Amino acid sequence: MAENYPLVEQREYRRPEKRVGWLNKRSVRDEDELPLIAAHQVRVFRVGEDYVEDPGHLRPDDPLVTGASSVTVVDRRVEVPAVVETRIPSAEAGDFTVRTTFYCTVTDACAVVRDGVTDIEALLLGHLREVPGLTEDGSDLPIVDSDAVRERIDARLTAYHEMRPATLSGLRVRHGLVEVLTPAELAEDIAKLQEERRQRERDRVRQEWEQETALKRSLLETELELKREELRSTSALHRERNRQDEALEAEFGRQKLEKLLSRFRHESGADDQRHELTQQSERDRFNREQLREDVQLIGSDPILADLQAWRQGDITADELSQRLHADEERRAGLTDRRRRAALEDELTRRGFDRDEARWRVEQDDRRKALERQVELEEAAALQREESRRWNLEHEDGVRARDEVRQDAQQRERDRQEQRREELAAWTTLTTKAFDRGLFDGQLTDPGTHINRVRDISRDQDRQTPDHGPGREVPGASTRSIPQGETTFDADDADLDLGGTDSEANLGH
Repeated sequence: MAENYPLVEQREYRRPEKRVGWLNKRSVRDEDELPLIAAHQVRVFRVGEDYVEDPGHLRPDDPLVTGASSVTVVDRRVEVPAVVETRIPSAEAGDFTVRTTFYCTVTDACAVVRDGVTDIEALLLGHLREVPGLTEDGSDLPIVDSDAVRERIDARLTAYHEMRPATLSGLRVRHGLVEVLTPAELAEDIAKLQEERRQRERDRVRQEWEQETALKRSLLETELELKREELRSTSALHRERNRQDEALEAEFGRQKLEKLLSRFRHESGADDQRHELTQQSERDRFNREQLREDVQLIGSDPILADLQAWRQGDITADELSQRLHADEERRAGLTDRRRRAALEDELTRRGFDRDEARWRVEQDDRRKALERQVELEEAAALQREESRRWNLEHEDGVRARDEVRQDAQQRERDRQEQRREELAAWTTLTTKAFDRGLFDGQLTDPGTHINRVRDISRDQDRQTPDHGPGREVPGASTRSIPQGETTFDADDADLDLGGTDSEANLGH
């Protein structure tokens, strides 16, 4: 897109100083004050608070043109492409570059000028960034899945544009092509553009060099031809100079004779002229003295001049009276015209001052409105960012609490399973001890012995969970123990069944 779309040119006007007409003078502007327009362009004049569109029919002396404070040339082409680029994060370290093409058409040139739509790319970029969920479309995909990201973004922009099209003053915007470039593709695209720019620069330098070479060649050929012409002209000049020298000598003799004759005539004529001038000077000096006395008496007053003419008989008394009345009317009319001109100038100046003050107030209001809009957009963007960050932190906290709860439940299940296994092992060992007759009359404390056997059995279960006949018992003698035989150490007599409660439980 061109840098000056849709506003091609803007000019501000001063009051027109040029006036034409003999009886009814009217203001008119110069031809060069009206900007030239192409077939697809129009002019927009600002006249007071109104904006008037002109396809090129108004003339410099038109009241709308002379009363306008500014003029703007607006481009009315249809479907002008505008390319907007932005970046969205991906699941990897790089970012996707989204390149979107919008097609713009000016529908109301006056609205475009009134709202000052100059940077259309920035407005479209703001509209693109307002699309909800656009930045999350590629956060779960790697860089290589640019086609999937493009389909997502294309579908999202199409749906969003149908529900909420871009609202630009005086413009109709249509959503078009969507491209998603990976960092490598973007770098390749940039490198291609740089290579094309370098190629254009090389072509330009080569053309300049060829033009310079052709110019040097033509200059050398021209210089050679000039030297040849100079040689021919030099020889002809020598011949002409010799002929002129001969003619000059003859002419010099003739002029010398004429000069002597002319000097004699001049000297005699000068004496006669000097005498005549002296007489004329005396007459002029007398006339000047008389005129000086008349000027001192009359001055610049036309009434005195008329009186002097009346006294000398040049005019009659009636003519003198008419001239006096005409002079009084002329002075009164001149005074009235001066007063009306001063009043008109004052009214015009006040009108322009009011227009200028109103224009300044409108400019301040528009600037404040734009600043408020920018502040609201920044606050909304900040609020959206804070909301997204809070949601992410909330999800991380919920996920961490779920993991801690699951870990605690798993540890609890492991403890319960271990307790069940210990209880089963203790029950099995106690049953085996009763079956083998370990609690006959020779044991004074069967509970201690059972506790000890339970600890030994737990260690055996962890190391060798299953042993056949003739197994070895860790911590005991290394001899083989036949099946059904029980061994006792010297400490078996000191086994404790856990007190009275243990004996009572075993008895039951």
